[in-house]
Amino acid sequence: MRKLDCYRYFLAFRPDIALRSWLASLANAAGQHGKRIRDEYLHLTLCVIAELPHRDPRIVAQVRLALGGPLSSCRFRLGRLQGGPEGAAVHAAGSQYEIQDFYRTLLARLATRAIVPLYRESGLHPHVTLGHDPCAIETSALPCEWIPDELLLIESEVGNGIHHVLARWSLLPPSQGAFAFDAPPAARLGR
Repeated sequence: MRKLDCYRYFLAFRPDIALRSWLASLANAAGQHGKRIRDEYLHLTLCVIAELPHRDPRIVAQVRLALGGPLSSCRFRLGRLQGGPEGAAVHAAGSQYEIQDFYRTLLARLATRAIVPLYRESGLHPHVTLGHDPCAIETSALPCEWIPDELLLIESEVGNGIHHVLARWSLLPPSQGAFAFDAPPAARLGR
């Protein structure tokens, strides 16, 4: 076991088994073998909320209070496989309105308990890291729509490659989007 760097606490979506299998096939295709993320650890990090030299059992209660009532999930599209000297990841493609809206709602709820995300000055850039083996692959489009069904609070033992799911919240189906309907006929005629 390597030296533990710190305990990192973060909120994330974890793909279901079918999506993890698809992501694992992409990791293989991208040459992610030595420093590949284990299939069960594949996730999309929404925000890191703490990094500490010791475990903090209070974090679960703080996040539970901050989240309050249920959250509606969001639909978004994974679809751009990218690789480079730092490894490979699948990034969001197309419209990101729904996941960005979910992220803003999440941040607003966390702020009610003074929980401020780390490392997100430039906002959320949704992606799932597949591994950290350098690779030279062309960016390719691989459309895949995903609707997460739960939000996870994860404790990572940074340096040891170990994740513990501390809490999970089931998500409601995505909210109904707004439709651009015409005004009723009477309103168009000035009645």
